[in-house]
Amino acid sequence: MSFAAPILSRSQWRTYTVSESTTLWILGGSSCDAQLLALMNDGGSLTDGLRLVSGHFAAVVMSPDQMILIEDAIRSFPLFYSVAEGQAMVSDDIVSLASTGQHYVADYDSRIEFRHGAYVAGSHTLYAGVHQVQAGEVVTIGATGNVDQKFFRQFQYSTLMIESTEAVDEHFSTALEATMSRFLAQANGRQLVVPLSGGLDSRLLSTYLKDVGYENVVNFTYGVGRTREVLISESVAAALGQKWIFCPHEESTIRATWATEEAAEFMKFAHAGASLPHVQDWYAIRWLKAEGLIDDDAIFLPGHTIVGNMHDEDILDAETTSRAEITDLIFKHHYMLQPENSPVVENSRLQGTIEKFLDQISYDGSVVSRLTALEYWNIRERQTKYINNSVRNYEFFGHDWALPMLDREVYLAWGDLHPNITRNRDWYEGYVNRRYAAATGQELKTFAPTDISKGKRDAVKTVLRTVGLLGFVERIITAKAVQNHPMGFNWFVSGMNQAELFKFTRNGGNLLGAYADEFLTDTWNEHCKIFTPPES
Repeated sequence: MSFAAPILSRSQWRTYTVSESTTLWILGGSSCDAQLLALMNDGGSLTDGLRLVSGHFAAVVMSPDQMILIEDAIRSFPLFYSVAEGQAMVSDDIVSLASTGQHYVADYDSRIEFRHGAYVAGSHTLYAGVHQVQAGEVVTIGATGNVDQKFFRQFQYSTLMIESTEAVDEHFSTALEATMSRFLAQANGRQLVVPLSGGLDSRLLSTYLKDVGYENVVNFTYGVGRTREVLISESVAAALGQKWIFCPHEESTIRATWATEEAAEFMKFAHAGASLPHVQDWYAIRWLKAEGLIDDDAIFLPGHTIVGNMHDEDILDAETTSRAEITDLIFKHHYMLQPENSPVVENSRLQGTIEKFLDQISYDGSVVSRLTALEYWNIRERQTKYINNSVRNYEFFGHDWALPMLDREVYLAWGDLHPNITRNRDWYEGYVNRRYAAATGQELKTFAPTDISKGKRDAVKTVLRTVGLLGFVERIITAKAVQNHPMGFNWFVSGMNQAELFKFTRNGGNLLGAYADEFLTDTWNEHCKIFTPPES
């Protein structure tokens, strides 16, 4: 087995000589370098040592007899590898290892997953024979071509089970202080740009910056006119005394911009081998750059967080929950983007991937095990490969980013809390409210798609369910909401007119499913030909 030199496309990679025969490459925060170098030299367990490393990073270690690939807990900088014909290869750019266009070799199971979930699970990618290093994983390729995969970081609950509001507040605040203070020391006064929504996560970050007196802050919000969410975001920034910018979304401009060669290059860069390119911030960042409204060295600070990855919380009240029931919940939450989803539910490889995952976490049906299964799959798969992969937007436009609410201390702190806290976002909403009120003297107002109370909505649903109309009515409401999307995300669909998109969503399709179909068929943008031959 020969080891080809890593094909590293990003200029930010840093190279270190560990010994005469061993080289280390690191990408990410510079604070990670000393930590990783120390691990290379101390002779101890690599996986044990990596559990103590903070910051966002990817690393490659090469010696004559092995190649080691390392991803941090959230796959901050994707790495890919192939082992074939006596050679092991690694790259941060999947197209360096795989053919595209007329020579593309499809992984058809992956394409099924992608259509229905917007990402590819496990170590698979959209390219046959090319694998991705998973979040929190160490992949070792040996001299005989054997591939060993170990996870040094996976989400799990500790025995602390902190439950009282005061104790939870203190524990979470201590962790947030650790990650934020470390990040701000590295930022060293550079402009921080916060995508400020009407929700909780970005508001907590902006509130923290207010609390510590960090002044070089810009919040931005985008949408179709001055919607309810836009007005809430504006008022939050004003209450915090921070700069706020509104980026207007207009149909003609978005459609024209999304059809450009620049957008095609973004798609190629952002798909990272296994992920639907995340369009949400793309136009707004491009607009901010074009208008000269942010500094060239600004750092983006989105609110992606370890909090709130649980879903279907009622399952925690059941006496017990089988592996089959958990698997069914994963499918229903993650793989329902198309009107007809039986192809992915029946896919044996994905079923096997979920089964292997449940083995890895030693699923036993307990409440903590149920929480771990649903949260960790969400964290490792959808959040890592779709939500967090949105940072490719910032990189594409030449900007650094940080995710302090997914850094080591906060990641671990969430696992120290009692299931009564982590099962939903109730404590978290109160926590953000308390911090925001202390900073501004105002109560929390969060965006909600309707003013109708939950009680009234549940009552109407009960009646509709009784007469067998709930599913139909919900699909009609969803279809109308997509057609009048407050952020104009329906305008990123290229291959359907308004009536066709309405029919697609009315029949149970999701906007992301429409995106996924167009991306896989190279019809999302005429200049983007990844999976099909270029037109002559």
